[in-house]
Amino acid sequence: MATKAYLINLDRSQDRLKRIRGEAERAGVELVRVPAVDGRTVPAAERALLDEPGFLRDHGKRPLPGEYGCYASHLKALEMFLQSSDEFGLILEDDVVLSPDLSQTLSALETVGGWDVLKLVHHRRAMHLTERSLPNGLRVGRAAFGPSGSAAAYLVRREIVPRLLRSLTPMRLPYDVALEREWALGVRLRHVHPDPIGLAGTRSLTRDGRKYADQNLPLWQRLTTLRFRTIDAARRLLGAMRPSR
Repeated sequence: MATKAYLINLDRSQDRLKRIRGEAERAGVELVRVPAVDGRTVPAAERALLDEPGFLRDHGKRPLPGEYGCYASHLKALEMFLQSSDEFGLILEDDVVLSPDLSQTLSALETVGGWDVLKLVHHRRAMHLTERSLPNGLRVGRAAFGPSGSAAAYLVRREIVPRLLRSLTPMRLPYDVALEREWALGVRLRHVHPDPIGLAGTRSLTRDGRKYADQNLPLWQRLTTLRFRTIDAARRLLGAMRPSR
């Protein structure tokens, strides 16, 4: 059965929706639109998903409205996928670029075992430790360093979604960072290299034109963040070095 793609798309981003619909049609991928949560329209007092003290402690930055909307939208996409009977779901943000052979690529990846969540897009090239190589040149493996950035495209197995939804609540990190913490989520996260899905290079709507560095807390308030990231880095590296089962 062909994998459906759950596309996160803001109501105000109709141009993105039109472009990616054309690409999905050429690729033979069925799109299910997920109306994105616009974080700008959710008052701070109503962001029930957010654990703001935990976010400040672990991430060391003030949360952006767009980050909240992104996080809530991904959980919404996972919930919509869970309502289907499909074994695999593809979660997409609307700034990705789909290749014409994507359907065949997804079919090949779904036959590879040993993963629950499979990242298909990365902003940074962390050291990739290959576990399996596919005939089409793609390699599936672990990242020894990270986070590698971006949750713009990933495959997920249906059976793991309830655990993901529980483990990802509440929000204490940006979604792309939280998704990579497989040791905290209790899932098997793997990465695909090279990226089988591209990025359009459009302006990020999550930051809404703001400089991300401006959200940093004073240095002395980020000591807890340093401790958190050091422990995460160690757990990521140890996990990557552990023999796969």
